[in-house]
Amino acid sequence: MEISRKSVPRLSRLAVLALTCMALPVLARAAEVAPARTAELARYFENCHAVRVCNGSFLVTQHGKVVYQDALGWADAQAQANLTVEHAFDIGSVSKQFAAAAVLRLAERGQLSLDDPAARYLPQLPYADITLRQLLNHTSGVPDVFPHYTQLLKRGEVVTPMRGDEAAALLAEHKAPLSFAPGSAFEYSNTGYILLAQIVGRVSGMDYADYLQHEFFAPLGMAHTRVRLPDNDALIQPRAWGFSVRPDGSRKAFDQIPNFYPVGPGGIYSTAQDLQRWADALQQGRAMSKANWALATTPATLSDGSKVPYGLGFKLVDSALGKPMITHGGDWRGFKSDLTLLPEQGVQIVLLTNNAQDDSVEAARDAVEAILAGKPRPVLLTSVHWALYAQAEGMDAAQLTGWLDQQWAQVPRRYDFPGQPLEQVAGDLLRRKAGDKALAVLEFNARIHPGSLDALDSLADAYRETGNRQAAIAQVQKMIALKPESRRLRQRLAQLQGE
Repeated sequence: MEISRKSVPRLSRLAVLALTCMALPVLARAAEVAPARTAELARYFENCHAVRVCNGSFLVTQHGKVVYQDALGWADAQAQANLTVEHAFDIGSVSKQFAAAAVLRLAERGQLSLDDPAARYLPQLPYADITLRQLLNHTSGVPDVFPHYTQLLKRGEVVTPMRGDEAAALLAEHKAPLSFAPGSAFEYSNTGYILLAQIVGRVSGMDYADYLQHEFFAPLGMAHTRVRLPDNDALIQPRAWGFSVRPDGSRKAFDQIPNFYPVGPGGIYSTAQDLQRWADALQQGRAMSKANWALATTPATLSDGSKVPYGLGFKLVDSALGKPMITHGGDWRGFKSDLTLLPEQGVQIVLLTNNAQDDSVEAARDAVEAILAGKPRPVLLTSVHWALYAQAEGMDAAQLTGWLDQQWAQVPRRYDFPGQPLEQVAGDLLRRKAGDKALAVLEFNARIHPGSLDALDSLADAYRETGNRQAAIAQVQKMIALKPESRRLRQRLAQLQGE
């Protein structure tokens, strides 16, 4: 997920006081409009499920009142059980705010300082200048260890549970240089949160999972929330299992990687209700002090004085309606999640899904905001990829491009054109050795989504796989133009040019 560098508007003290004074009248008005808003939200999610996008557990509150809660769809790839609101989902990177809260609690108690060097607590870490604050706000420059994990997993070398304890040793062993000088740039880092979880464990004297249970989950009544570990994996019940839906409509399991437990950046299972309790605790000063909540929701400042749209465990951007938004998404295997707070509107949104629909939670979040504000929302359409899969059987590449262009130009449109399902069809075509058809789909996808790094990335991979290295290089150059600060993209370009 790409994070825009949009500056974050802050409420003035007068505005905060005004909102406080208005709280009781707003609550009264919310009670009056809730039935209409609830009905519209229900229609939206039911339609979203009908077009095979929304499959999950959803909860929306406004001014402390639940205005919508439901679960729709299947709990697993075999469609053996319907989802309920009691099902726990892997929440992916929404887990990062728990790691941030743990560090902030230790700081509140004087057990560490945010500006301490991380190497003070992890002596193996080969970077002396990285601070805890920089790990929290993704400005540390620490290299990514996930490619090392990927290689170990691909080679079948992971035979015992791996949860990140070896991250510092891996970084030292491979002598990976920093991506940039600490504090000089922003680059989203799962590795940083692996290191933070280890630091929490060392400073607290407790296992990280036990610390979260003792400090947050139990006191806040989050009875269905836990860090997934080998000894409790089977105890997560009732549990949503990740899956994806193939272009032919069949389901494929897309759940956890055996023996891999990404503790810190992810790895937490929770329910929509528990996450709403967490949202309340954050905003009411029970998960962290109000001073630390203000700190966590203030954009980080780089060494050149510029701001980035991330605080300490929270993404800080404007909403679709231009309002201040405190949010974080999660994207792990078949699970896509979102926890969003809209302070000016008094709204909390929890979206948990397990059907590998990459863009569904952001689109649903924006639709929820529009509905609650009485604004129009986009009409939900069936994704074009279902029809595309059938058309691909009887058409050549040129005909397929023509058919896609015709559907795209149709007014009003019959189909939606999300990028990830189009890439899924192209992947299936590549596996069936229909590279020319796959390229036709991916070229169309990149053309209609020119600002999508994912679309360009998939097209570059396909060009490389089909032997067109120069075309692959051109796509990576387009990606660098969209994200010039990315060291990883520059490395990828150099690798392609050197082949």
